[in-house]
Amino acid sequence: MTHRLLIVCKGNICRSPMAEAIVRARLLRPGMQVASAGLAAMRGFPIDPKAQAALAAHGYDGSDHIARQATKVLMQQSDLVLAMEQRQVAAVLALCPTLRGRVCMLSHWQDGSDIEDPYGRDQRAFDIAFERIESCIRDWRTKL
Repeated sequence: MTHRLLIVCKGNICRSPMAEAIVRARLLRPGMQVASAGLAAMRGFPIDPKAQAALAAHGYDGSDHIARQATKVLMQQSDLVLAMEQRQVAAVLALCPTLRGRVCMLSHWQDGSDIEDPYGRDQRAFDIAFERIESCIRDWRTKL
């Protein structure tokens, strides 16, 4: 069982905070920790209002999220790192080669494809990203 889960994306204001909020609400078990971070984080920024709106429309809340950087130490302390894009998996492994086997795509149990970044786009793009993220997390339910 995974005890420390880290979800990464680029800026840590859209996709990974949505995923973190969903995991907290749906999958968090005693002894399990979940966090999110960005490989090029917009440090100190709150969740994007459109990401929060997508979450809220489905009963989730990410309003207390503050973006942070995915550091080598944070990644090494994680039992599993889930990324939104293949290039993020590669970036994590470039920083921490010892994580090989503990870094996966969030979409691993589906098609393994990238979850498109909605940043700077309209609400519909955020809603589509939310739906994809929530679906992928459902597939991780029995794996975590």
